[in-house]
Amino acid sequence: MGAEDKQPRRDFLKAAAMAGIGFAVGSWAVALSRGKAVVEVTQEKVVETRVIPQVQVMQTAPTAPAAPPHPAFEKRGLAYLNPETIQNTLRVLVPEDSLSPKPTAYNINDLDWIAILIESRYHEPGVEMVGAYTFLDMKNFNVLKRLKNAGDRVHVVRFGREEWPENKRRFALGMSRDCWLSKIDLYTMQIVRQIKIGVDCRSAAYDKDGKYIIAGSKDPGHVVILDADTFKVLKVIPFLGVSKFFPTPMMGRQGAILTTDLGYWLVNVKDAEMVLVIDYRDPEFPIVHAFTSYDNNSKNRSVKVQIGDKTYEVTGIGKSPHELNKLDKEGRYVAVTGQESNTISILDMKNFEIINVVPCGKKPHPGPGTLVPGKYFLTNAIAEGKITVINLQTMDVEKYITYPKEFPADTGGGLYSTPPLPDGRIPKGLAWFDTSFNINKGVFAVDINLMDVATAPPKPAVFSTNKPGKWAMHPGYTPDGRYVISALERTDSVYRVDAETGEIVGTIKLKEIEPVQLLEEPSPTGIFPAWRIKAPWF
Repeated sequence: MGAEDKQPRRDFLKAAAMAGIGFAVGSWAVALSRGKAVVEVTQEKVVETRVIPQVQVMQTAPTAPAAPPHPAFEKRGLAYLNPETIQNTLRVLVPEDSLSPKPTAYNINDLDWIAILIESRYHEPGVEMVGAYTFLDMKNFNVLKRLKNAGDRVHVVRFGREEWPENKRRFALGMSRDCWLSKIDLYTMQIVRQIKIGVDCRSAAYDKDGKYIIAGSKDPGHVVILDADTFKVLKVIPFLGVSKFFPTPMMGRQGAILTTDLGYWLVNVKDAEMVLVIDYRDPEFPIVHAFTSYDNNSKNRSVKVQIGDKTYEVTGIGKSPHELNKLDKEGRYVAVTGQESNTISILDMKNFEIINVVPCGKKPHPGPGTLVPGKYFLTNAIAEGKITVINLQTMDVEKYITYPKEFPADTGGGLYSTPPLPDGRIPKGLAWFDTSFNINKGVFAVDINLMDVATAPPKPAVFSTNKPGKWAMHPGYTPDGRYVISALERTDSVYRVDAETGEIVGTIKLKEIEPVQLLEEPSPTGIFPAWRIKAPWF
């Protein structure tokens, strides 16, 4: 099949996606939200490795959504495609008008020093929903309060923005893996509202102005848009699709969600190899663009990817888009992590084009990533001890950095690294990386001026050696840049590391906080500092 045959098909696919009847944001999104005809996507296998979707039209009732006619959907949480099902789960735990106007356990001027530590599994008898949001005082390095009944495997916290009015800025969002979205009051350290949007979730985000929330799920594979104040459900957008990597039609699992200041939410649809662009300025929340794995990038980069016994050429967003990261304050440039193709693709959100596809370490995972504003973006990788440095002037690889000897590079990599402080500063020019999947567990510093592992001091901070099943995670700076706080998941330990020397200078043992008999170990994971309210990078 010649190149002249492929291009018309690429054009067709992109046009179909834009129209809302494409192979990934399938007609289920259109039919279930607007009551129009459903487009079922089928495909045929052709020469080489590409699956070319064909579209056929069938009719369905415009009322409650029915399960798509495929065995893959039989056990999915399809009831959560119905807005009424979601709305009926709403819990108002504390009326907002009854809350104290100021913080009750710390001074308002110390808000930057407060962090929310997520304990993905805090399990004691009588706790209904396993998991907790734990308020951490980073200045005195102690725990202020643990919010229980937060949902199983609590996963992410999102903060408001400095320019919002105080009555909005005081709240944060939490999302658990079992899809409980929590509205958290930072002042009184309480969960005030909760709503369950699905069965298996990953992410949520505000819009730029704090009017709306978008939350997404892997199961059933959809996003839900809600009023940020009341949690009223405004719209449900389901995903259905296939890709050149996964030809079986399925509800597309939602990955990361990112808010740009340009008026768009970006949503990864992992199985369909797409990044959807949703306009949050329009009350209909239309999908206005779809970046796909079929797109070409403007630098004409092609990255060969071996999947099973077949080789693919990645020119678009890659396989299994996982993370989304802003590369500038407003979010004009965005990095998309193709986790199964070992790539990061760079999007231009003003021109709706893919600039380049960058080869990374095995299974890249930036988390927040380390952004050196206007210069570099650095990302960790799960399956090997290699950091990828992307030059933001060339939008291409600057270099790769190998882990230090304390963390043997061939024994696994990590998940997260320290983002810049709100003023764009990288304290002492040192970015810290975790080593979640390495044989040894801890954090180490990269000197962003040398673009290499820092020479001692600071030395790497080793939390434990050769401990399978324990993950060092989520290093983050205190607001003065003096310390790095990190956790060792599947233990009860949170560490404070001196950023100048690499010495471990403090440890919190979570089991010692309350005299209760736990059914399993506490499992601290993410540490989300409230100084992110002032940071334009999130």
